Parts: sequence; C-alpha cells; structure tokens
Amino acid sequence: MKLTSRDKNMAGNKLLVVIDPLTDDQMALGRAVKLALEINASLHLFCCTYLSEDELLEYSSRKDAKHSQVQETKDWLQELAQPIKNQGLEVSCEVVWNQRWEMMVAQAAGRVDATLIVKSSFQHSALSRKFKHTSDFYLMRAAPCPVLLVKSDEAWQNSIILAAVSLNEHEPEHDVLNNRILTQAQRLAKATGFELHLVSAIEKTPNFVKLFHLLEHSEAPDQQLAAERFGIPSANMHLREGKAKAVITDLTQELHADLLVIGTAARAGVQATLVGNTAEKILDKVETDVMVVG
Repeated sequence: MKLTSRDKNMAGNKLLVVIDPLTDDQMALGRAVKLALEINASLHLFCCTYLSEDELLEYSSRKDAKHSQVQETKDWLQELAQPIKNQGLEVSCEVVWNQRWEMMVAQAAGRVDATLIVKSSFQHSALSRKFKHTSDFYLMRAAPCPVLLVKSDEAWQNSIILAAVSLNEHEPEHDVLNNRILTQAQRLAKATGFELHLVSAIEKTPNFVKLFHLLEHSEAPDQQLAAERFGIPSANMHLREGKAKAVITDLTQELHADLLVIGTAARAGVQATLVGNTAEKILDKVETDVMVVG
C-alpha cells in the first residue's frame, strides 16, 4: 500500500497497537504502520509488562523490579517508534505494569480515544476456543472500538475487503450492527481504494421487499435489492445459503480477501462460554486479517 492524494476520510484516527514484549516479531506494528500511512492516522504503542515470582527474586524489591522493567520496556518502545516517526507519523508510547494485559488494552483504548486496536493473532487451541479463554475473544467483547486481528505479516495485495452482514427481518438489533460494520468497511475501503464486497449467509428465505421496506411490486432480484440497500454494486453483494461460519469462510478464501470485517455480539459469563458468536467461530478458520466490530 502507498500513500496517495486520495481523500483521507479517516484522518485524525488513532490506532492503538498492542506490542508483545515476548517477541521481536511485531506483526501488528507492521500492519498498523502501513494502515496509518494510508489513512493518515497516529499510532499509540501499548505494552503491558509483568514479572513472575521467580523473576522478581532477581531484584532487591518488588518496587525496584517494577521500575526497572517498566523503564526498560519504555526504552524499547521508543526504539520501535523512532523509525516510524521518521516516516512522518505521530507516535506515542505507553507501558503498564499489570498481569491482566488484555484488560489493560481495553482500558487504554478508551483512555486515549483509540478508533482501532491492532493486535497480532495466532491459532488458538481447541480448549481455548471452547471456553473462550483467549485475549482475542476478550477484546472482541470488551474493547470500546473495533479490533483488527493481524494473522500475517504479508502485505495486503489483492485490494479486497469483505464485510459480513446479517439479514434478519425479525431482529432489528442486527440493523444497528450492520450499520457499524458497513461504516467501518466503507471508510477503510474509501481510504485505501480497496474494493468492498458484502456477504450474508441465508439460512431461510427472507422477504427482501419487506426487509428493506421497498415497494411491494418491486421485481428486482434479491441480490440486487440487497446491493441497493447497502449501496454497493450488485456483483459485490454475495447472498449464499448455509451457516454463517461456512459461508463467510468459503467466500473469504474464494475472493482472496485481504481483510474480513465482521460483527460480534457482546456476551459475558455462561452465555459467552456456551453460545459464542460467529466472529469467534470464524477467527481460526480464515488466514486473512479480521476486523471485529461490536
């Protein structure tokens, strides 16, 4: 991707980048820098550090350990930030001492008014997926802004964004989430010049005329009606029968989409453990980056 004279309608955005203190391979940072150059955003590098009880024994006191570790991490973040600043981007850094780093990320995003959290994501174990015990799943539900989960350090090459929407005439709350998904996807597509596609899994045949509040005598095909409703070309509207997980996963692979934008319903406690949501089910099924909108 390269910076162009295209209208930067996401200007002023701040991307909170989750820096992993346990590795030098910062996929999220690489993706965030490229994205920030495209949309003219600033970056906030956030790192949460903590020491185990055994590691604390190496210091004279817990206070000394905390001070030393935090300062060392701050210096490291400044080293990471300098080359980015040299590219003309505004970069701030923050280090927090806490064991529950995923909670700190969500809080920091709200505190600095981040418009997007960018985090590296790796394959989760079957046990973690079953009980939703992962930082990714936590941020999906708790983050105050969308979360971009980066699956690869490869550049986006196909210039395609796929957004998953839900068509259900009996659940008006889906309209609210659809609007949020569409807003994020359209803004990013406009800023980057990428082609936007929409997909909806159809498990039962909806009344599209009623669903979109159109004239009863409309004879337009369902796909055309849906495309007109969402303001995209008919060829970019994909209505497919089947379960959402399979439909969205298959089309993401067929289109070789660079980014999948999908919504998530906030759930907590037993409901989150037993029910989950489509975003959580799909995350480990696709190789592309995933932006989760709540």
